[in-house]
Amino acid sequence: MATSASNNGDWADIFLSAALEPEKWGQAIHAMAQATGSRHGQLIGFGAGASAFNWISAVDDSILAKSASIDQSAPDLNFRVGADRLPDRPAIVHEAHYDIARQSLRADDYLDLCSDFDIFDGCQAKLVASDNQMIGLALLRGGKDGRTTEEQRALFADIAGHARTAVRLQQAIEQQGFALLAGTFEAMDRACWLLDATGRVGGMTPRADALLSTSRIRVSDGWLASDRAEETRAILRSVRAVIEPPGRAADPVALADADGGVAIMLEFYPLPVRPWALPFAPRAIAIARVGAPSDRHVQLLTRTFRLTPAEADIAIRLAAGQSRPDIAAARGVSAATLKVQLRSIYDKTGCQRESQLVRIVGLISH
Repeated sequence: MATSASNNGDWADIFLSAALEPEKWGQAIHAMAQATGSRHGQLIGFGAGASAFNWISAVDDSILAKSASIDQSAPDLNFRVGADRLPDRPAIVHEAHYDIARQSLRADDYLDLCSDFDIFDGCQAKLVASDNQMIGLALLRGGKDGRTTEEQRALFADIAGHARTAVRLQQAIEQQGFALLAGTFEAMDRACWLLDATGRVGGMTPRADALLSTSRIRVSDGWLASDRAEETRAILRSVRAVIEPPGRAADPVALADADGGVAIMLEFYPLPVRPWALPFAPRAIAIARVGAPSDRHVQLLTRTFRLTPAEADIAIRLAAGQSRPDIAAARGVSAATLKVQLRSIYDKTGCQRESQLVRIVGLISH
């Protein structure tokens, strides 16, 4: 059932409900579109460091797929973004500004999309803006709707104020989730980093914070990293895998110690995602399992999988990121001998891929 509003208090209630029950955002932007005589309402977010989303009311889902194939944040492709960057533009950007921005487009991709779905006109306002993220509210209007009137833009401006308050409230609620989850893992005495929808660290446990000063793990511009480039690349690959839809447990990353053993095993897991969640909510967790390999580690591998001590040592070295030539040299065996030993390790552990073996070595040590 459509939500309607007849006064400012109603709009406040509609958008407060959306912040507290995010599945109601669809109703809120649909009500906004109806009240302003517009074909669609839109809430959109993108940016260099943001997780993109695009919520449009009463729309054919195919527009979302087509939109995703276009860089909507590019001002020389998307005239709405270009209009927002015009000098001295007002808080409510509208068709007069779109006309100017369309003159500087380098391609027709976004124009074609607007033509296909009849959404050339409308107006927009920024709700959240920072160096790496933008969340905006917009009316998308078709030929039958015509251009926005001053009265419609004034109503939209009032509604945008309530929407801005709702986004900030939902942001605060979602970010509180980092503190709640971090507190849970603190009680479990684990080094954990919570990641938002961009893959950046949004919170961590005290043990994780302490690990930053006693290990090669660091947080650089919000991203988990290592002081070794190859380890940082592996971490970022796993973060992308766990963050990007559909979200899956990513390959663990082994950080080696000075002797080539596994000093830290980083594991990455997705968290449940609610529909209509903004980018501020926790989306994934990275867990550090700490502890250099020991005789006990070798014994666990030999007892669990019936590996020989030599095979256990090879598995540990491989999980730590050592190359096969380096392992062969360290053990004083030929490449052919190492190949035979690796085949035996894979057979005994039931692994098909090296990443599976890395995961097993990390888990069996704790």
